[in-house]
Amino acid sequence: MRKRFANRSGNNYKQIEVNEDFFKGTACYVDFDSSEEPVIVFNGKTNVCIKKENYERITLYPLDGTYSITIMYNEKKELIEWYFDVSSSVGFENGIPYQNDLYLDMVILPTKEFFILDEDELLAAYHNKEIDETLLKHAYKTLEFLKEKYVNNFSDLKSFTKHVYDIIKTGDTYGS
Repeated sequence: MRKRFANRSGNNYKQIEVNEDFFKGTACYVDFDSSEEPVIVFNGKTNVCIKKENYERITLYPLDGTYSITIMYNEKKELIEWYFDVSSSVGFENGIPYQNDLYLDMVILPTKEFFILDEDELLAAYHNKEIDETLLKHAYKTLEFLKEKYVNNFSDLKSFTKHVYDIIKTGDTYGS
């Protein structure tokens, strides 16, 4: 497993608490400046740039959750994708959220298409005894939860995402 902290690089970092029916937890926002090297990844369908100058990212860490959601925007403020990291746990260290990443990921595109990524990494970690059978089963159970909650409630995900983005950009208190 990899311990991954909220990404604080970029021009601007904000961290707010979210307390809504659809999601409760912490949202971390960052926008990227000209010093950022472009990052291009395969999202399950095609190669896509997810990080470069003037791109924005919001990562959500749910309370008592075992996943994070990273929402990525291009320089035109258009949604690129939602990226879900399955983890064994989410926590805080020195006030900064982190997750213990279990390798398995899911991407949802703005078209509602979704893709499962890095299952080979999860299985390799299991076969190499980096994780046990309990964590392997947990990863798949979390993935099923993510499909049910976010893919099957896609319109709620879109509305919630827009709402979180608007709140972060205006600086209003969220969930009041």
